[in-house]
Amino acid sequence: MKPDPRTVALVLVAVPVVLASAFAVNAPSRAQPSKSPAMSTPPTASRPPAPEVAPVEHDGVRYQQDRTDERQGDQNGGYLVAIDAKTGARLWRLKVYDVPDHRAAGVSGGGIYFRSIRVTPGGKTLEIENEFGGRYRVDIVQRTSTRIGGPPMTAPPSPPAPPAPPRPKPQ
Repeated sequence: MKPDPRTVALVLVAVPVVLASAFAVNAPSRAQPSKSPAMSTPPTASRPPAPEVAPVEHDGVRYQQDRTDERQGDQNGGYLVAIDAKTGARLWRLKVYDVPDHRAAGVSGGGIYFRSIRVTPGGKTLEIENEFGGRYRVDIVQRTSTRIGGPPMTAPPSPPAPPAPPRPKPQ
């Protein structure tokens, strides 16, 4: 008695599938959870971690970067906070510069953070430089910010491409 060819074909197809699924269930997972410490602004493929900038103290007030705006939710970076050095109480907060929002283009997070903070001679202003080299002067009495140099935060729009030259007509 000869076996039915359809039954043989079914067994040849079904046995490897059953064996593969049986071994896959017992196979150890290769994915391991990350053991790296948490970061305030973790690096991504497109950006390194934000710079760590030490606060500066002047006349009993500590000036430092405030990395996120959790109350407003509008941008990461660009904020300066003034804190009473003795009590730790927050005195005021200022948006030094705007951070462009590129979420509509599919780019998330980002943020532009301070690279340096320093008290200028005379002690009435701070000079802040961001990661892109933008420089700002902050009047700590008036609580205002003025851009004083560096590259633009966003590139100017490109001019439209010229029209393509006409194609030669076939002869």
